[in-house]
Amino acid sequence: MQKAVRVFVLLFSIIAVIVILSLWKKSERKNAIAELESRFGAQLSIQEDGFYLGCSSPALKDLHEFADLVRRVGEPDILDLTGSPSLVSLAGIEKLPGLTSIVAIDCPSLVSAEGVAGLPALTQLAFTDSAGLADVSAIRDLPRLVTLDLSGCAGITQLDLEGLPALENLYLSRCRQLKALDVSAFPGLRQLYTDGCAGLSTITGLGSLASLTDLDVSNASGLTHLEGIENLAELIVLDLRNVEITDFSGIARLPKLRVLRMGGQESIETLEPFSPLQSLRELHLEACPNLRSLKGIPPGVSQYAGFTHCPNLVSLEGIEAAGGLEHLDVAGCVNLVDVGAVAKLPNLVQISLVKCRGVTAVPFVETLSKLRIVMLGGSGVVPVTVEDLPLANGELIFDFTLSE
Repeated sequence: MQKAVRVFVLLFSIIAVIVILSLWKKSERKNAIAELESRFGAQLSIQEDGFYLGCSSPALKDLHEFADLVRRVGEPDILDLTGSPSLVSLAGIEKLPGLTSIVAIDCPSLVSAEGVAGLPALTQLAFTDSAGLADVSAIRDLPRLVTLDLSGCAGITQLDLEGLPALENLYLSRCRQLKALDVSAFPGLRQLYTDGCAGLSTITGLGSLASLTDLDVSNASGLTHLEGIENLAELIVLDLRNVEITDFSGIARLPKLRVLRMGGQESIETLEPFSPLQSLRELHLEACPNLRSLKGIPPGVSQYAGFTHCPNLVSLEGIEAAGGLEHLDVAGCVNLVDVGAVAKLPNLVQISLVKCRGVTAVPFVETLSKLRIVMLGGSGVVPVTVEDLPLANGELIFDFTLSE
């Protein structure tokens, strides 16, 4: 009997301790949440499937005290520090090893990525438009990091990243002081954006990116070549606007390229360098001053073809090779006169002749039954001349508006 009593007392004591600890933990957690909200203005969303924590308080300079408070609440998945005006570094964030996403967009005082090294669960890291960020040496040893966004971090002059075996998306748009980039350590990259990196002169290891699907180097005007581009067998989208390269042979060997955007290249006179691109569906050429002929257009171009602001283009002869084309844009081709070849595009749905002052008639509207929109603002076509045209498509719209 006494033994049974002792067992009962022991069990009761254990239960009491558990209850007390549980109540204490709940109270501790409640107090920590209250302090995070009152002291730091934090926003918390705690659900069964995740814990989001947002904070943009001027009180944040680093994350030591903040992280200590957060640990009393739980283990967040997402930490959003967007707009924190005084945040200098992320030191202390290492106390939150369960983080999968860190977002520090537009943090003007942030100069260092200190603290992020080695976070085992991190898959996304975004410092977009934190213009003062210069030291990114702490971005290393992140075994699960898939996406790294440093767009608009104008203070970065070099990028020495290591220990990122899972990296697939690297965004460096507008990192204007970045001089050179070596991507040979990231063979799994699928997206690489260096658009607006005006100081970038070389990209090393490009040819090793066998999985790359999207490459944007537009307005990286310091580039003159893309060594190894012919090896990008999975590349689907390529943007080369305002990059003055002269050798297009590597581009012509891309078997899966569907979208090609170029502009400002003085060496382009015809489309013949691109004729081998059998998978191409969209072709954008902007402000190519010496483009004079559309001969050589890849026949598979069907979704969009744009040859805008090309002053030497006087005829659309050659466009008929892309018989499945649905959208044609030649806006701003001020010397264009001959548009007769348009009549040979039976699938055309929309055409823009905006600011094509030399175009004075659009006889193709009489035969193209799928054509729905003809944009003529600032062209040489006078509205009264199209009023009585016999249209192949009675629902055709003539748009004479001219947007700036």
